[in-house]
Amino acid sequence: MSENPDPPKPSERSLGRRLVSNLFALLLTLVYLLGITWASGAVYYDSPLPDADNWDRALLALGYALIVLLTMLALGSRRRRFLGWVVSISLVAVPWSLKKPVQQADWKPTASRLPLALTEGNTVTFHNFRHFDYDDTGKPTERWESRSVDLSKLEGLDFVHHALGDGMLAHPLLSFNFGDDGRIAFSVEARFRKGQEFSPLRGLYKQYSLIYLVGDERDFLKDRAIVRNEPVRLYRLTYPPERIREIFLETIETMNGLREKPRFYNSLTTNCTTSYIRQAPAGKRPRFDYRIILNGFMESLFYERGLIAAEGLSLKDLVDQAAINEAAREAREDPAFSDRIREGRAGF
Repeated sequence: MSENPDPPKPSERSLGRRLVSNLFALLLTLVYLLGITWASGAVYYDSPLPDADNWDRALLALGYALIVLLTMLALGSRRRRFLGWVVSISLVAVPWSLKKPVQQADWKPTASRLPLALTEGNTVTFHNFRHFDYDDTGKPTERWESRSVDLSKLEGLDFVHHALGDGMLAHPLLSFNFGDDGRIAFSVEARFRKGQEFSPLRGLYKQYSLIYLVGDERDFLKDRAIVRNEPVRLYRLTYPPERIREIFLETIETMNGLREKPRFYNSLTTNCTTSYIRQAPAGKRPRFDYRIILNGFMESLFYERGLIAAEGLSLKDLVDQAAINEAAREAREDPAFSDRIREGRAGF
């Protein structure tokens, strides 16, 4: 008897098609799971249940996710599962997209007022200009002022790096130097209601409003370097004067716009870093880099692109000499606070 012939081997083409099909199925499953995860989070954080506690919201979100998964399994074909997923996500995404930020709420005192900048010729006058002071316990004394600066006196722009947690995230501030008119500092922040605290996860949903705070540099730096005692570093930016002026005008225009058209804060797309990028004209926005999202590494990005005055220092040495916490404590009550925290640092 003759031997049985070997079974035919699959062709390279059929193996390639199978591989592509498997990769597509894996990618589609990932999309399904990401969509369900996001929608479940929206159910948890943004469902209109004012009296529900966290356990009620968690049960509702978990129930939603299980119903979607079981429904998709029951639908059978790939096309029906996809349509079922789209409908399920839309039931959450459509009403979520219609949720609008509010202007009137029980805001925390540090962001209770929206600032306004009025320009007349070269004079820019700020209203609701924050100038808080802090006692030894960190308790703030609220002061909201009006302050004017002359645009023709704009001399420079400094970057403040406020490191958070493990250092992967940070909070950037901008400080514009107007010579004898003083320094004007901006801080883009999540606007909290009383009782709220910041969470990057909550920040992915519509939990916080966006606010541009403008105030005295001593207020923002004392709060961070002395009251919170978190790492704060200060750098001189190397933008040419015309670009510094443009950044200042872009910032006050965006700040004013939030009075008429409030926006939600978002941990990824509309945060303390990306907001500055989005306010710039399309042709002047920096190239994307992962350090824009993980902004705790922003110093290295600025250093590589030559945007901070380094005076030949290595990045490590530049970062070390930029720390201002000790100088801020020593100059706490000094009228020359802003000058003293810059003494001996690169670029100043």
